[in-house]
Amino acid sequence: MPFAQSLLESLGRDLPYLYGPLFLVFAATLMIWPGDLLVGRTNKRAWSYVAFLVLAAGGAMALYAPLGQGFSGMFRVDGLTKGFQFLSVLAGLITIVLSQPQLNALREQTVEYYALILFSTAGMMLLVGATDLVSMYFSLELMALCIYVLVAYLRHQERSVEAGMKYFMLGAFSSGILLYGISLLFAATGGLTTNLAELNEKLALATPNHTLLVFAGVLMVLVGFAFKVAAVPFHMWSPDAYEGAPTPITAFMSMAPKAAALGAFVRVFGTGFHGVSGEWMLPISFLAGASMVLGNVAALRQQSLKRLLAYSSIAHVGYMLLGVMSADAQAGGQAIWLYMLTYLLMQSGAFAILIHLQGKGEGERIDDFRGLARRRPVLAFAMLVCLLSLAGIPPLVGFFSKFYLFKLAIEQGHITLTVLALLTSAVAAFYYLNVVATMYFKEAPEGELKPMGSGLALILTVTCALILVGTLFGPKLLDWTAKITLG
Repeated sequence: MPFAQSLLESLGRDLPYLYGPLFLVFAATLMIWPGDLLVGRTNKRAWSYVAFLVLAAGGAMALYAPLGQGFSGMFRVDGLTKGFQFLSVLAGLITIVLSQPQLNALREQTVEYYALILFSTAGMMLLVGATDLVSMYFSLELMALCIYVLVAYLRHQERSVEAGMKYFMLGAFSSGILLYGISLLFAATGGLTTNLAELNEKLALATPNHTLLVFAGVLMVLVGFAFKVAAVPFHMWSPDAYEGAPTPITAFMSMAPKAAALGAFVRVFGTGFHGVSGEWMLPISFLAGASMVLGNVAALRQQSLKRLLAYSSIAHVGYMLLGVMSADAQAGGQAIWLYMLTYLLMQSGAFAILIHLQGKGEGERIDDFRGLARRRPVLAFAMLVCLLSLAGIPPLVGFFSKFYLFKLAIEQGHITLTVLALLTSAVAAFYYLNVVATMYFKEAPEGELKPMGSGLALILTVTCALILVGTLFGPKLLDWTAKITLG
């Protein structure tokens, strides 16, 4: 009886930290059963509104969760936790809106689609607050398993099923590597802990006999996380998965899982492995440099805009890994959060236009943007704003997020990587400007474009407005980020 009483007391004390993600899991479960039984086949679209409201409510619960640590040190709510949870929820809300045109056109509205988005977002919200490698692993799997299914959601399209299968096989392999790395680190501490704060102390004091265990464990954890963020050379799943997935899920994968995984990346390497930074600093440097080079160079050759955005996202991950390498985990996390926020806005706008041009799944090639400035000058201008900001061209908001990240890298002594980042950013400007040239300087094809739906128009208007307004307040963005992420 005393044990049961103490358990209930601890749950009552710690559950407020998890109200947001637990609410999403509970609501998504009810949506599948018995909720789906109560909604007719012709009313499946109603689930999009339900999912949007549920996700917004879960995000609000997380935003107002108390600061602190619970569940025996396995979960922590602080400013960075709330900041990255906000990004994950925002990406989920945008994805639900972006999904409507394509799902309606293909007649693929189902409750499972929205439930999987909610489950995956719950995993992301748990992941960014996890302070133990075990809780981090389970959160990561909850996030990833749902995305595997969403990638293959269009089960009548061969490339969608193939992309989902490739992603699942490689994802399972990387999860095994991550789990094995965790077990090695647990052994290196003498079987005492997997808590990040305690790991930092014990790994730094590891005996010479355990040095190899520490190095191998840290390296395997790094590989597992590198796969989740699609860093080179663990990016091989990304282009095929991006191209084969439904376009709204491509947008979701390029934003939400990256935000959550990078938030966890900062916590693991900035807190748990800070004392053994000599073991992982060089490997991360290679990951960052290779991602910048290969991501940008491969994007030059792409004729599909979805594959171009896939390879460019690899390059952006390379830039954000500079923040992971910061000796000051808080400063690194803030720079990554700001970069990820602006990246989310720019990607959302670009994908809204792409989905509008696609219709029933066609029209994702760059050539389909020919003469867009003549047919739809407002759309072309919005795409111009998003692409130039992605390229980091001043004075747009993407320039400021890049500037703060590169400035931090220089202050930390990563001069060579920063120079490489600047050079590869010039390469990125070339392929982004190629899309701009296609819109403004090539002949428009015959035929009229249909009007943009209200949901897509709202996403595009808000994202472009925030990019342009953020441009006006660029010098203050980092100060605001520090206030948000300090909690």
